[in-house]
Amino acid sequence: MDDIILLVEDSLDHTVLVQALLDYHGLGRHVTVTETVSQAKSYLLSEWPFHEKDRHPRPNLIILDHWLDDGTGLDLLEWLNEHRELRGIPVIVFTGCEDTAVRDQAFALGARDFVLKPGGYEELGKAIERLVTQGLVDRSPDKGEGPGAAKAG
Repeated sequence: MDDIILLVEDSLDHTVLVQALLDYHGLGRHVTVTETVSQAKSYLLSEWPFHEKDRHPRPNLIILDHWLDDGTGLDLLEWLNEHRELRGIPVIVFTGCEDTAVRDQAFALGARDFVLKPGGYEELGKAIERLVTQGLVDRSPDKGEGPGAAKAG
């Protein structure tokens, strides 16, 4: 298993910061970014423009914003639950939404963690490391761990 990450995020600033965090944790090699719920669904179903499975393989982690242009993270979590073959993909909701009802519903729909922006990057890193430790996300042997680690080039 290799790290294949789908980042569903509509903010370029947050996308860049999450990518840097993933690189820091040795997980930034295979990240695809989608900006909407519909793009994420197309990716997960291998529909155009994500139809080439060798270039767009099934992710083993989804990092999901809540507020998106065409729906919410909860919409995507509900949709994932309707697709048995996709239910096992761990999801971390990373959002600025502080509504505890949204957090509770995200967990009820299967999210593994719920981390608040904008200051939650350290927490997001910890959530990712927990998934690595649990064996749900794999860091390839040639990938580093944290600062100063050698990066594959």
